[in-house]
Amino acid sequence: MKQTITIFLLLYGYIACGQSYRSELANSKIYIRATYFEKKNEYIGLQTRTDFADTIIEKVKYIKLETSDFTDYSEKREIKTFYETFENGVYCLLDNSKKVIHKINYQTDKEQSGTIFGKQSKISLEFIDTRSSYSGDSLIPTKKTPRKYYQNDNSDIYLIIIPDLQSLAVASNGQFYTKQLMGDNYNDITNGLQNNFKASTKFDIQKGDEIQLFYRRKWYNETTNIAEYEDKQFKNFKYLGDTVVKDKKAIKFEIEGYNYLSGFYDSPKEFFMPVTDSGYYFGNQFVPFQDFKTDLKIVETEKGKDLYLQGVTFDTIKGNTYPKIVQVKSDPYRYYILPFFPMPFIEFGNVQGIITYMKIKGIEKGKKRERAYIIDENNIRDIICNKKNEVEVIIYFVDEAEVEIEIQDSETEKVEGSLKSKAITGLNSFLVRSEKFEKDKQYNVLINFKSQNNSGSFSKSVKTKY
Repeated sequence: MKQTITIFLLLYGYIACGQSYRSELANSKIYIRATYFEKKNEYIGLQTRTDFADTIIEKVKYIKLETSDFTDYSEKREIKTFYETFENGVYCLLDNSKKVIHKINYQTDKEQSGTIFGKQSKISLEFIDTRSSYSGDSLIPTKKTPRKYYQNDNSDIYLIIIPDLQSLAVASNGQFYTKQLMGDNYNDITNGLQNNFKASTKFDIQKGDEIQLFYRRKWYNETTNIAEYEDKQFKNFKYLGDTVVKDKKAIKFEIEGYNYLSGFYDSPKEFFMPVTDSGYYFGNQFVPFQDFKTDLKIVETEKGKDLYLQGVTFDTIKGNTYPKIVQVKSDPYRYYILPFFPMPFIEFGNVQGIITYMKIKGIEKGKKRERAYIIDENNIRDIICNKKNEVEVIIYFVDEAEVEIEIQDSETEKVEGSLKSKAITGLNSFLVRSEKFEKDKQYNVLINFKSQNNSGSFSKSVKTKY
């Protein structure tokens, strides 16, 4: 089978999801096995790896490891033993009989004689450019640059090695490839697998209990290799008690939030979550009341074979340690369930979600983050409906400006209220009044402004209370 896997497919997720130090990117012990033919990727199995003690073979230090191949971790698994080394700039993998499977000098950029999948031949090198943006400059490879070593007579047989991580990231024998799954979520699932962690979603909370879900962007400093962060936003979820909605049991929450990038504050709103004896619903997602544990498998769907990985781990943020259930599917999102509080959340790209504060059964842990105030650029501070037929829009302007506000029906886009006014430098409050506003209805809020130095617009939404 001719196999030409794109570099994006192979290494997707590897840059986006980091740990505190870049070296921990390779901590995952979970691998995917798949084929790639005619631009179609198909999963054929999974693999886990267990490392044992170091051993000396012909005066070289190797690590003894065991791989387990399967389609469902709870069922039959094929176990194999290997020996691996990155010593002295040479990557070498031996089988259980000490026979060479792979042997590559990963420090040279010249053609070499090497061994890939037991065949000795001439090996060429290709540096893989994983930069997310291209300035037009040629790639200057470093120890962080993934290196693809392939047989000269068959480029579909190759290894991808990341020198600074000492990782064999991808291995292709021309028929299928094995890829190490790298990122925070895979490290979390690995941790749960190694420690046999379990957690129950049967939460026990009382009125007034709450959590703060804090989102931040995460990336690596190219010089120090240490992860750096940018505050993005937070959401506070407070449990208000049990209630009934349309003759069905529900639990009521108050939700408020703040966006550090835009400066916009989400005023407190009530949110209702349907709950049954067997679980609860968060939107279309049903979370059952059950014990969760490691679950690794390839599942059959209408669209073909999909990935389903699940694990339980613990996270610690500034002294606040809490459990979380991690789920990975065949999409770019990362899914999390909190065993102690009924509020699942997701991550995407380089955005990471953490629990900075929690109050469960009245006991507080962690520290709640507070909103900040942007004063070097125009920003919406809040949009509130505190009175019938009235919406208040609070905006900070760095210069005097002419302002036009329209409030539209979110479904028909019909303008139901409008205002033209002037803004001063600093904080401004605009009241848009209309007899057409309806209770508990969502409206779009469109804001256009023009000052001596610049012009622009904002677009937000508001739900009327009265």
